[in-house]
Amino acid sequence: MNKKKYISLRLLLVLLLATIVLSSCGRGNMSPERALRNFSNRIEQGNLDGLTLTIYYKNTVIIRVPITVEDLVERGWYEYKIVVDGNELEEHIELLRQINADILTPIAHDFPMLARLYYVFEVNGRKIFDVVPQAAGDDSFMFINGVEFEWNDAFFDVIRPFLPEDVVRRWDASIMPDDQ
Repeated sequence: MNKKKYISLRLLLVLLLATIVLSSCGRGNMSPERALRNFSNRIEQGNLDGLTLTIYYKNTVIIRVPITVEDLVERGWYEYKIVVDGNELEEHIELLRQINADILTPIAHDFPMLARLYYVFEVNGRKIFDVVPQAAGDDSFMFINGVEFEWNDAFFDVIRPFLPEDVVRRWDASIMPDDQ
């Protein structure tokens, strides 16, 4: 009986240790709501030290295979890479204040992610949150930290001032319904 208790106790300790390790590993990709609350608090405090915005864009008319964030960023499939530091972001602080957890509405689609446009906010190289907008006219939506949400213009408006005009025109044309 002592041997069974000893084995059970060791198994319990291993499971506890595994739980602690696994829970600490997920902090880099926290829930979108929590990430946006942290971001909003930082913006409200005016703490833009070390904050950067990096935008990646691939101009494609027809995409035959889903493009992942890894394809775009790590494999270099982007045509534009724009890095904006905290000083430049501070000039657009009103736009930054518009994006927060209160404007998120979760949804579930069965569409694959097409990462033509991707942006990430980081502080000193650590990701706060990232966004992959999905332009589909009336059915547009977005992924924030990998979770799907209804489209909200604030998440494009925040990067609009930093994008080339041709990219903004193309994006606006793809997001607007045909009847407008």
